[in-house]
Amino acid sequence: MRAFKAFNKDMTCTCGRGSYQYEEGKTYREDKAQAHETGFHCASYILDCFSHYPKSSSTIVCPVEASGDIDEDGSNTKISCTVITIGKRLSCEGIVLEAIRYIARHPRFKDKHIHENKGKDEYFCIVRGTNPIAAGSKGTVLGLIKENARHIIQAVAIYKIDGTILKAGHYYDINGEEVQNEES
Repeated sequence: MRAFKAFNKDMTCTCGRGSYQYEEGKTYREDKAQAHETGFHCASYILDCFSHYPKSSSTIVCPVEASGDIDEDGSNTKISCTVITIGKRLSCEGIVLEAIRYIARHPRFKDKHIHENKGKDEYFCIVRGTNPIAAGSKGTVLGLIKENARHIIQAVAIYKIDGTILKAGHYYDINGEEVQNEES
């Protein structure tokens, strides 16, 4: 199954037996998979990776292929597996795109990382609603999801605050246009 795994900036993870070193493109095997105890941990919803890692550029997130024995967490989309193949690391834009893909497949999904109608955040800011607007600091990736009242997606846009065209602290709409706001 396709899932996602977060790593420290040196591609290590802390597991029950200490630190484990990973490399992109490699496959790893464990004898047993039990959520929170053994096996390789990952999540089918990419933003669940930020439950144990900071939401910053120091966290590396890669798509993975999880197989072998799989044990589900039960509280969210986290799983443990006995075989994992690490894919190529995602940019922040890639992380936002994967989160939006998940929302498109689960239209009524709610999450603490997804803002309703208006949001301001660091590293990435994902906002959904009938007229979503988002802001962030320089380098923040904005993910905007315009949907109707029944949560059917009408349009999606991803922008990066570059400090020149899109300015830090200013709110932008689905068209990349600055929105005059009391916080701008």
